Amino acid sequence: MPDCDFENKLTNYAGETAKRLMETDFKKLALIAGKLIETKQTGASVFTAGNGGSSATASHMVNDLAKGLRVHNRAGLKAFCLSDPNALVTCLANDFDYSEIFVIQLQTYAKPGDILVAFSGSGNSANVVNALKYAKRNGIYTIGFGGGDGGAMSALCEICLLAPTGCMEMLEDMHLMYEHALITVMREALKDAFDIEIIYRPALKNGRPGFPFGSVLFDFDGTVSLIREGWQQSMIPYFTEVIMETERAGDYETEKDNVTEFVDMLTGKQTIFQCMKLAEEVAARGGRPLAPAEYKKEYLRRLAERIRGRKDGLRDGSLKPADFMVTGCVEFFAALKSEGAELFLASGTDEKDVLDEAGLLGVTEYFGGNIFGATDAQTDCSKEAVIKNILASRASDGGDLLSFGDGFVEIELVKNAGGYSVAVATDEKRRAGIDEWKRERLLSAGADAVIPDFGNAARLMDFLKRRV
Repeated sequence: MPDCDFENKLTNYAGETAKRLMETDFKKLALIAGKLIETKQTGASVFTAGNGGSSATASHMVNDLAKGLRVHNRAGLKAFCLSDPNALVTCLANDFDYSEIFVIQLQTYAKPGDILVAFSGSGNSANVVNALKYAKRNGIYTIGFGGGDGGAMSALCEICLLAPTGCMEMLEDMHLMYEHALITVMREALKDAFDIEIIYRPALKNGRPGFPFGSVLFDFDGTVSLIREGWQQSMIPYFTEVIMETERAGDYETEKDNVTEFVDMLTGKQTIFQCMKLAEEVAARGGRPLAPAEYKKEYLRRLAERIRGRKDGLRDGSLKPADFMVTGCVEFFAALKSEGAELFLASGTDEKDVLDEAGLLGVTEYFGGNIFGATDAQTDCSKEAVIKNILASRASDGGDLLSFGDGFVEIELVKNAGGYSVAVATDEKRRAGIDEWKRERLLSAGADAVIPDFGNAARLMDFLKRRV
């Protein structure tokens, strides 16, 4: 074989491609990312199209939009490649004309507000040009990936990104790189975007879309209120300290992990239950436990120190209630009330504190007299009692009960009662996006759906009504 200096030529090709790539108009690529992300809120579909190598890139993009954007296992974008269905494409080309294969599919599937993404090296392929013309006339947003001067495609696109090269191979390399760059930045952006992870959808109301719930139960701390954000950092170190003083305590990290596990499993029940478990753990390690009420008293003292500034600031008006609530909950309460739902608030926190903190946040009016917390006289699970009373008062089998919570207890109780349970996996510290650890725990408790917050009340209501 003659010496063709392959290594240098390959290196030169890669270097030239990289050089040209950096001449890309990345502002346009950023605009495309923003437009595609909008479809998560609007419910629009994305259609892609191209011929030859461009068809392969169009198909690859659909794979990444639908699968690669499943952030926290939530649905990706609704995306379809018009080049992919071989039987249909060959049928349309044979029975009509190859120049119409994309237009006919758009006529069948697309609606105003959807997006068409076209890939074309020349920008003059008849089937691509015809599809873009149809889209422009029918309210479908048009995006193009081309090269050179863009050909006829350029004038037909709302955004047309041209690869800065006259080499077809480099152009197609760049188009694929653009597609992968889009997915990478969109996936990162969607981590904190509102969306619903659906495990099971709510039941239809009388077989048709509509709001099927008469009673809606909310947990308080972590689901509505963030006043006590970080309460675990008061309870877990304290409980671990107590256990470490026993005769048969293990190493600190092992005992801390054990405490974290049982504190989490009992979150949602009254605080006294976690203190009762602590007493059991102390006795099991050869210690002499205090009365659970004593452990609770000391924990509440430590927590009060942690949150005193928050409550004082809310009381004197120097802090805003919105800064200590899960995003969007007030708007969502109003939407539920407009549907005629009766709202309930139940917490493992002492009832006097729940009433006080609900008042500081200004949400009492949405619940009326339906606010419940822990009382010293109650030794069974207060939330279980609330659920039983709700079902008894409505003579319900549980099917019209909806709950929102961030702990094991409320999810398990509502599921056992036959209701529909939505996990609120808010990242409380950042007040944005999903807490992945919390999400995993709530899914294992049997949550029917997971949300980051209530930041899109309209979309959440449409989901509950089975309209999306």
